[in-house]
Amino acid sequence: MISRLKRFWLMLILTVMVVAIIPKNTYANLELSQNKGGIPSNWARLEIEKAKERDILPEKIQGDYRGNITREEFTELAVRLYQVLSKKEIGLQGESPFIDTKNPYITMANKLGIIDGKGDGTFGSNENVTREEVSVILYRTLQTAKPRYDYSNSNDYEFNDYNKISSWARQAINYLYGAEIINGVAEQEFDPQGYTSREQAIAFAMRAYDKVIASDRASRNGITISRGGTSRQLNSQENDSSAKIKNIISQQMGKPYVWGAVGPNSFDCSGLTQYIFGRLGITIPRTSREQITAGTQVAKKDLKYGDLVLFARDGRNINHVGIYVGDGNFVHAPQSGDVVKITTLASGYYASSYYTARRVLP
Repeated sequence: MISRLKRFWLMLILTVMVVAIIPKNTYANLELSQNKGGIPSNWARLEIEKAKERDILPEKIQGDYRGNITREEFTELAVRLYQVLSKKEIGLQGESPFIDTKNPYITMANKLGIIDGKGDGTFGSNENVTREEVSVILYRTLQTAKPRYDYSNSNDYEFNDYNKISSWARQAINYLYGAEIINGVAEQEFDPQGYTSREQAIAFAMRAYDKVIASDRASRNGITISRGGTSRQLNSQENDSSAKIKNIISQQMGKPYVWGAVGPNSFDCSGLTQYIFGRLGITIPRTSREQITAGTQVAKKDLKYGDLVLFARDGRNINHVGIYVGDGNFVHAPQSGDVVKITTLASGYYASSYYTARRVLP
């Protein structure tokens, strides 16, 4: 009897322990998963902050930046971008043309001609939006918000998977790629049927925003188009080199490091800096060791946005270079397996290996 009683109490204690422990671990894992998805990648943080400040970022996509964006979510992002660029207040009213959604942003986007349905009366709100659909929606958003601009593009960029791009999406992709608003996914590939993460979609929208704002400031009749050389410049020559280099830098964020690469889809450290200054019409040497001869020397305490910052692991020989972007940070292409991103100069490896800076901008 005593033995049975002991077994009973032992089983009861074990049961209570299991019930207490399992939910705790489950909630901890769930919280960890949510926190990971809710924290954007380093390269996307500036774009996301800008989108929040300008009220372009829908609240519903702020919980998971790294997950794939849906058709509904990207449509709302596009309508918000339209409102900011056009400076028009639009009424989110009216009957939905689709049988599977009553979302007012989708209704308005359809009225504006930004989005279409799937041909069977549905919109497919919860389906992941493809990269070619993202391109078309964003292209139409620009056309609708700024109808006076010329969105033609005579260049056909030869992606290896060009034949996989739907005919209705090619003009949009050519334009956005030429304007450096959207990138390929690898060397010479676009992946039209692939999906886009929420943070990537936000970056695309903010690059489009930056293009329009830069053009509005310089003139009132166009967007600068340039990819791998000159194609067409619709606005007058921009006098503010600082504003222009900020725009160019934002377009390179997240592109992969590839040793020896000089752009436009991947870079090594000096290839990135040479490419960015080249876009400004400024020629600097190819390698980081040679780039120490560019411009004039500047003290670390006097750094300004756009200054070259150079590093020497051994304190003598230059082995890395980046561009100062303010607030003690610099942008660079770090190493294999990494991407173009922003890193602090205030601590860690780059604080200890900092060597000198050069001012190249006039």
